[in-house]
Amino acid sequence: MKIKYLYALLLGVLIYSCDDSTTGIGDSTIASGDSIPGGFAVYEASTRSILADSVYARTSTAYLGKYTDPQFGEFTADFIAQFNCGDNFEFPSTIKEITGLTLRLYYGAHFGDSLNAMRLQVDSLSKVIPEGEKETFYTSIDPAQYYNPSIQPLARKAFSAKGISAEDSTYRYTDSYGYTNSYTSYWQSIKLPTSLGKQMYDKYLENPDNYKDAEHFINNVLKGFYVSCTHGDGTILYIDDMQLILSFKYMVESSSGRVDSLVSGGTVFAATKEVIQANHFKNSDRLEELAKDPDCTYLKTPAGIFTEVTLPVEEIAESHLRDTLNAVSITFTRYNEKAESKYPMGIPQYLLMVRKSDMYNFFEKNKLFDNKTSYLAQYTSSGETANTYSFTNIASLITHCVNEKKNGTNDEDWDKVVLIPVKVDTDSSGNIIGVKSNLDMESASLRGGEKDKIKMQVLYTTF
Repeated sequence: MKIKYLYALLLGVLIYSCDDSTTGIGDSTIASGDSIPGGFAVYEASTRSILADSVYARTSTAYLGKYTDPQFGEFTADFIAQFNCGDNFEFPSTIKEITGLTLRLYYGAHFGDSLNAMRLQVDSLSKVIPEGEKETFYTSIDPAQYYNPSIQPLARKAFSAKGISAEDSTYRYTDSYGYTNSYTSYWQSIKLPTSLGKQMYDKYLENPDNYKDAEHFINNVLKGFYVSCTHGDGTILYIDDMQLILSFKYMVESSSGRVDSLVSGGTVFAATKEVIQANHFKNSDRLEELAKDPDCTYLKTPAGIFTEVTLPVEEIAESHLRDTLNAVSITFTRYNEKAESKYPMGIPQYLLMVRKSDMYNFFEKNKLFDNKTSYLAQYTSSGETANTYSFTNIASLITHCVNEKKNGTNDEDWDKVVLIPVKVDTDSSGNIIGVKSNLDMESASLRGGEKDKIKMQVLYTTF
């Protein structure tokens, strides 16, 4: 009854309010005053899990830690990072002594146990990270290409996300409705060798142009750091800011009017969007086993598992040669998680549907979904459609695939799309202005796989 009611309602709306969004598969015309018969059909799409060995992750957030999930197995995150230098940077001319060098990692969020004991390590890069190569921003990047693991690391530190090793500050602000809110930022301070700070300052004395801009600084002063987790299991930090603080003592003018007062100071070099931060992720072989599960498909981030969908494009095209597709919808149902975990992963809130042939360059080219060959669905958590992701009209995609096949495409995946968990950026009005790979610890299992097909509903009119 619900399907008949939906069909009658949608058909009535579409017949009286057809617009340019309707998509024709066959070519035909009708005489003025003739009736337009319509119909409703259901087809089946097949799905399977595919491994996401690596994702494009050009982001200002760095991830650090290790977490073993009872369902998805072990996941580790580490990163390499450069630091920026302001144009034509200058040190005070009266520096007397370099007193320290500190790396600070700031994070407002983490996944896992906040008090779990972990240990990090900082190594100096021996090679400049290539900026022009897109492979730099894939999470399969090999840090060993940029540092020498046989050399003694710069520093090691035991830490926990919110334990005694973490420093914190609470900030309060007033929102647009006049309510006072607060948030707490945490950071880890890692003391680096003072000798490295002295080397950095010596490079300035040698030639101030070494600090002319970020490029000169990275090539001539400091190539960057590799930060990894060497011990512990249970915590992933989401690092949203990094600072390198060079401390020194210098002379300033005293009340006598002479430069004879020694004070402490410092300068900050930040890891900004203008320089490279490259995340390296590694998942266990457990994902390969899950990808073969015939009873469902999976989504797991970051860089874990996606769901591939084979659309019944040929079947639809052959059945509707003289029809116009008014709406083609498909819904994916999420199963409630059965595996028990002390720290359950989050649920992906947005899924991108993109053609399999475009699943890499979509992110490389910073594209936005166009509702023609790429679509976005938001997770529905309540109501009659709870636990679903619905793509309400992918008719343009079906027609695009049909035409591509007619033109003799060589793409063997011409009828396939991939569901990828993503994060979105919005403007002040809530409009989506950006789509990027989801790099948080999130997962979902979806109805489908070998034993269960996904219903695809087609609403059409015949000419």
